[in-house]
Amino acid sequence: MFGAASANITPCAYWAHEPSEPPVRINDKGPRNVLIVQNLRDPGTPHRGGELLREKFAKRPRRVSVDGSGHGVYVYGDNASVLNVTTIYLVGSTMPKDTFCRPTNPYGGIPTCGNQRTPR
Repeated sequence: MFGAASANITPCAYWAHEPSEPPVRINDKGPRNVLIVQNLRDPGTPHRGGELLREKFAKRPRRVSVDGSGHGVYVYGDNASVLNVTTIYLVGSTMPKDTFCRPTNPYGGIPTCGNQRTPR
């Protein structure tokens, strides 16, 4: 209804209390098994935010970008390839390569994930 005027405005922006903990520092130190899974058109966390997070982690994470919309990718999404890639990581600790997953085909067929660059 309001388009861009209401984008990224959440109740937290008007919260009257101070945070109970300091912000977490994100850098290149720590575990090397970080997986970032994100839709291209996520209204709550823009894709560029995921790119910046990936940069902050340096060589630690891998990233799966999905040609999809909505805030949930894993469990809430319907892309079988993304579900498989993420489940294999969670169950077997096998890190995928940085990858881009095509959208679910509304006419049938399984979407695919490949090593293509994320479209801009």
